[in-house]
Amino acid sequence: MTVYWFRLDDVWSEERLEAWLIPEERERCGRLLFEHHRGRQLVACAALRQLLSLHLQRPANQLRWEKAAHGKPYLADGSCCFNLTHSENVAALAVSSRELGLDVEDRTRRVEYLALGKRFFAAAEATELERASDPRHFFFEVWTAKEAYIKALGDGLSHPLDQFLTRHQGQWGLFDLQGKSLPWHLTRPFCPFPETSAALASLEAGQPECFLLTPEGELAALPVASGR
Repeated sequence: MTVYWFRLDDVWSEERLEAWLIPEERERCGRLLFEHHRGRQLVACAALRQLLSLHLQRPANQLRWEKAAHGKPYLADGSCCFNLTHSENVAALAVSSRELGLDVEDRTRRVEYLALGKRFFAAAEATELERASDPRHFFFEVWTAKEAYIKALGDGLSHPLDQFLTRHQGQWGLFDLQGKSLPWHLTRPFCPFPETSAALASLEAGQPECFLLTPEGELAALPVASGR
């Protein structure tokens, strides 16, 4: 299980990005109205294809993915499971042999965290949010865990966020409303960007290896986060 980090706003070589894209992706990105969106989408598409190519040791142009019922992409040959996510200019790709979901959130963005927690969290989580010493940070820790889980399920927002717990008796994890552990593992992969919260829900246990993809196309190894 591996998590690859990169930034959408780094200075990327357009020639290097183009080398990783297939014609359909170039055309789709080119149709975006705003140059800012085109640039970010080009980086995301190229990085996804490059990283999966490196991870699987297969030519990038041979990778083909389709979309499940709720829009979650998957490799057509089933050679691995992956989830690409971003928040503002921070992006991350999680790859595993088993199903998984990854979510990242920029904690500096404006958000009505108390109102959202009351509306979407389970009652016990909403109460803990109100009592937290740093409620903003706590909100994003809960939110990323919930988003990671529903992404892993592939159900999208059709799965109610208040029908499962991400904390029970002071411990992070994934539980039903009675506190029974769900058959998923919740981890916090090491994040090289200090104002970003991240959560990974997976059927595979253990902490993921983490790497940073540079604009030069190189991978820098990152520390492995301590489990919790």
